Amino acid sequence: KLLRVAMNIVHVPSTLKPSVCIWEDLNTGQLDRIDACTTAEDVKGILAEMFNLRDHQEDLKMGIIIDLFYYTLQFAKENNFSQEQTSAFFSIIKRVHMANIDTPFGNVDAVYTYFKELLFCHSVNRPPYSIYIFSVIQVKLIISYVINTYFRHLKLYKYAYTPKIRMDISFEYMGMPTNQLIPVEDDKIEVIEEKIPEAETEEPVDTKTTEIPDTTDSIDGEEVETDELNDSKNKIKTLIASTLQEQLQQMKLTIDHQIRQNDDIITTKIKAVEESVTGKTGKGSKSRRR
Repeated sequence: KLLRVAMNIVHVPSTLKPSVCIWEDLNTGQLDRIDACTTAEDVKGILAEMFNLRDHQEDLKMGIIIDLFYYTLQFAKENNFSQEQTSAFFSIIKRVHMANIDTPFGNVDAVYTYFKELLFCHSVNRPPYSIYIFSVIQVKLIISYVINTYFRHLKLYKYAYTPKIRMDISFEYMGMPTNQLIPVEDDKIEVIEEKIPEAETEEPVDTKTTEIPDTTDSIDGEEVETDELNDSKNKIKTLIASTLQEQLQQMKLTIDHQIRQNDDIITTKIKAVEESVTGKTGKGSKSRRR
């Protein structure tokens, strides 16, 4: 079985490199506008304006992204994150989502490793590679939230945002010739179009002198062509039947050979048992005579 995938169409995922992403997507001014909102629709409207997702109410893909961003901000608000923590957490979720939809292939382990490394970059004070923003308790809360929300539905996000892979599968059988069918020449298959003469209503037709057209030639031509088609079909059927017959004969010979081998093995074992039994009985009879 051969499996071929059009790699020139499927996007190859890029290398995931974690880094500090504070103030990458949301700055203080934008967070102030979001904090001033009183309803969920207002927050979604601001997010749609920031990330050019204005058709989120009609476009399902945009609506999914808006919901993801909104609930990310809600989690930060419920856990009293500062603006720095909210901005960093928002960018982490966005990066994880982009890494997930970067390829249609399964990359759960790679995405989860990338998520942990991003979180590590914001929980250890080692500039310029990482900074200390989240405490240990906050890191545990973030991991629990992301696993139970995003990673639980990771395949659904991938299904919605990645292209569908179409596989081209072909089968090759051992011992089978590649060309099974005999190609039928196009010259032998012709469609005969008979033109029916139009009735002339203007001139009277004398029924006595009307000549009956000779249609024997056209009928003979049709019969010849149908015979040729039937001959080609019969050849194909004969070829298939002969091929199957040869394979069945080979299978029969193989099975017979295996059965004979098994019979020989069983016969040998039976003879060995019989000889051992007769040997024991012979010794017993001699001892009794003595």
